[in-house]
Amino acid sequence: MPIKVQRVLFRIGEVSLAVTLPRAWVTYNNLQPGDVVEIIANDSVLICIKREPPADDKHEVITGV
Repeated sequence: MPIKVQRVLFRIGEVSLAVTLPRAWVTYNNLQPGDVVEIIANDSVLICIKREPPADDKHEVITGV
């Protein structure tokens, strides 16, 4: 689901900054508070969802996001 939005950084505590994720993207990917995402920051930023393998098959590999 490609999506393009602008977000404003906001301060968390004295030294950290945060940004929110678009609700449509979060809903589309069925994310909940406490879920883990991986942020890769090079020349651009990529956010990947960290999915746990199904409990019944620890050898299944999930590819693509």
